[in-house]
Amino acid sequence: MNRTALLIHILEKSSMYLLILNPKGVIQEFHCGTTSSLGWNDSWIGNSLQNYVLDTCKDLLHEIIESVGNGETLQNQQLQFPTKSSKGIVSLRLDFSLVDGFIYATGIDVTEENKEHQALSAVSKLGKIAAWYYNPVTKELFWSKECYKMHGIDPDDTERDQKGFYNYEEAIRERAKEYLYKLLETKEPYAYIETVTQKEGVTYLHITAEPVLHNGNVVFVNGTVANITERQEYLQKLEYSEETKRLALKGIRSGLFDHDIETNLVYYSPSFKRMLGLSIKDDFVPEETFRKMIHPDDVDEALQRHLDNLDKETAYYFNHYRLRHLDGQYRYYEVYGFCKKNESGTTERLIGNLIDVNERKLNEQMVLTNQRRMRAMINNGFVYTFLLDTEGKILLTDEASAAIIEQDFGVNPLETTVQFIKVLPLNFKHTFADSFNEALKGTITRKEIERVLHQGNSQWLEIKYTPITNELEEVTSVLITGLDITERKIADIAIKEAHIKEQELHSLKTNILANFSHEIRTPLNGIMAISDLLLTEKDEEERANLMVYLKESKDRLLETLNNLSEFSELEAIRANLDCSEHDLNFTVESSFREYDHLAELKSLAYNLVLDNTSPKVIIDEQLFRTALNNIIHNAIKYTPTGNITITIASDATNNKATVSVKDSGIGIAKENLHKIFDPFVQESIGMSRKYEGTGIGLSLSKRYIEILKGSITVQSEVGKGSEFIITLPIKQ
Repeated sequence: MNRTALLIHILEKSSMYLLILNPKGVIQEFHCGTTSSLGWNDSWIGNSLQNYVLDTCKDLLHEIIESVGNGETLQNQQLQFPTKSSKGIVSLRLDFSLVDGFIYATGIDVTEENKEHQALSAVSKLGKIAAWYYNPVTKELFWSKECYKMHGIDPDDTERDQKGFYNYEEAIRERAKEYLYKLLETKEPYAYIETVTQKEGVTYLHITAEPVLHNGNVVFVNGTVANITERQEYLQKLEYSEETKRLALKGIRSGLFDHDIETNLVYYSPSFKRMLGLSIKDDFVPEETFRKMIHPDDVDEALQRHLDNLDKETAYYFNHYRLRHLDGQYRYYEVYGFCKKNESGTTERLIGNLIDVNERKLNEQMVLTNQRRMRAMINNGFVYTFLLDTEGKILLTDEASAAIIEQDFGVNPLETTVQFIKVLPLNFKHTFADSFNEALKGTITRKEIERVLHQGNSQWLEIKYTPITNELEEVTSVLITGLDITERKIADIAIKEAHIKEQELHSLKTNILANFSHEIRTPLNGIMAISDLLLTEKDEEERANLMVYLKESKDRLLETLNNLSEFSELEAIRANLDCSEHDLNFTVESSFREYDHLAELKSLAYNLVLDNTSPKVIIDEQLFRTALNNIIHNAIKYTPTGNITITIASDATNNKATVSVKDSGIGIAKENLHKIFDPFVQESIGMSRKYEGTGIGLSLSKRYIEILKGSITVQSEVGKGSEFIITLPIKQ
C-alpha cells in the first residue's frame, strides 16, 4: 500500500477531508469524511477545484494554489462549497502543503461553527455587543473586532492594541484592573458601567466578565462590552422628565389622579394626598371620602358636572370646585381629565389632573371688585373719563361719555374697540395728539378746552392726561379726565369785566385807543389784578390757576394789538398784493370746509351752493379768504340754531360774481346796519354783550374786499338772521 492509499485509508475512519491537487489546482484524489454532505463524486477527478467553490472564494483559492506551488504551507484557510443538501453551503477549514509535487489539502467541516459565528456577529452588531477575553497565565488581553469598532478603532489597524485598552484614561484603566484582579481573587463575575469620552462625545459601556475555573483556579476570563449610550441617555431623559413633571405639579399645587368608575376608587399621587391630609398608606381613596372634602356649596353642582362629563360623547373632562386642605382651608381647583370608554361608549376609567387655581380665583374676584369700585368712581367723579392703551384705544370709559359717543358716532366704546381720536370733534384732535404723546413720555398735562353743546351753549372743560406706569416705570395706559369748569370760567369773565365798568364801546367810534379801551384795558387790568393776587397768594394750586389766567390776559392783549396792527397796515397790504386767476367755486369751498366742524358742533345745517359756470376771478387768494373767513366765522358764532347757506352766483351780463353768506342767527338791528362795518363795532356791546371780540373783523373784511376791487353789503333782521354779499369782477 503506497503512502497516498495509506493516508486515504486512515482518513476513511475519520471526519476529516482530503484533497490532492496538481500544481494547477486540478483534483487528483479526494476523501469527503464519514459525515460529509458535500455530495462529491468521481466526476470531480480531473477537473479544477475552481469549478466547485463559491465565486467569492475563487480569488482566494487562486492565491492559495500559487503560494503553495511555490513551496509555502498555509493553514486555516476557509473555502465554501455549494451543495444540494439541507446545509446549502458547506464551509471547510483546510491546511495546504506541497508533498512530492502535489498539493495536499486537509481539514474539517466548520459549517455549523461558521453559522454560529455569523449569528453571533449579527447579534453583536444589532445589539452593539462585543466580546473580549483575558488569559491570566499568558497575560493576553483579546478584543473582538466589534470591540475595537465600538471604541472607534479600525480592527485591521496594526496599532490597534495601543489605541484600545491601553489608550484609556489612567483612572478608567485602573478601575478595569481593579475589577479584574478582584475577579481573580474572589472568582466571582462582575458587571459595571464605564463612561468613556471619545471624539463623538460621551459613550456609556456596560462591561461584564465571567471566570473559567480549573481545579478551583481561574484559568480564563470571558467578557462582553455593550454600548448602552442610547439607553443611558434615554434613562437620563426619562429621569429628567419625571423630575420635571414632579416639580411642575408641585409648583402649581397640582395632583394626578386615576379614577376606576366601576369600583369608585380613586388613586391620587402621594404628594397630593399629603397636601389634602389623606392617608398615604392606602393606594386608593373611595370617591365618597373625596366628595366629603368638597365645599358644601359646590358639591351638588360639581357632582352634576361630573356625571354630565362621564355621559358626554367626547372623552375630555372638566370640572371645578373648592377642596378642603389639611389646614382646614378651602381652595379652588380645576379638574382636567380624559375618559376611557368601552365599546358601548360607557366611561370605565377617568385619568386626569387637579390644578390649584386658588390664587387666580382670588385675584379674579379682587379684579372684579376693583372694577366695580372704579366704575362707580368713573361714573360719579368727573364729567368725562377715558382710560386708553398706548395705541390710543379706549379701554374704559364712563357711561355718560359712552352714550355721547354712541349718539354722535354710532359706536359704543364699552362694547366695541374704538380709537379715541376717531370719536373726537375735529377741533380737538390736534390738542389731543400733542397731550397724549406727552403722557406717553410720562408727563402729566392739563388743557382747558371749550366744547359747544348741541343746544349751542358752551361748556368749558379742564382735561387732564395722567400716564399709568408699571413696576418698570413704563407707561402702559393713559387716564384722561375732564372736569367741568364752566362756572369757574363764567366767574373769571365776571371778575375781568368788573375792572372795566367805566368803559363802553361807544367811545371807540372817535378814537382808536378809546375804542380799544375794552380790549386793551381788560387784559391789562387782569394782568395787574392777578399780579397783586400772586404777591399775596400762598396756595400753590391757586397760584398755578392765577398763572394760567395771567397767560390768558397776555394772549388776549397780544391778539388785540395784532388786529390793530393789521388794521393800520392796510396801505402796506394794498402795495404788496399777489393777485392771480382763481376758480371762485374752489376758493370758496376751501373756506367752507374749514368751518364745517364748527357748524357741526352746533348742529347747524351748513350748506354750500356752487355756480355751474365756475366763474374765474383775479384776487389775492389769502386776502380774499381772510375776508370771507371772518364773515363765515361770524355767521356760525351768532347763529345758536338753524342754518347757514353759502351761495356762489355769476352775472355774465354785468361781468360780476357774488358770494352770499346767509344765516338764521340773531340778526342785526336796523339802526346798527349802517355802522356794522365800522372798526371796533359789534351788534352786542357793553357789559351785557354775549360775545367777546375786538369788533374789527367785519371792518377788515370790507377793506380787504375793496382792495380787491370788490364790494360787500349786508341785509339783516333781528331774530331772523343776516346775509352778507360779496361782489367781485369776473375775469374778461
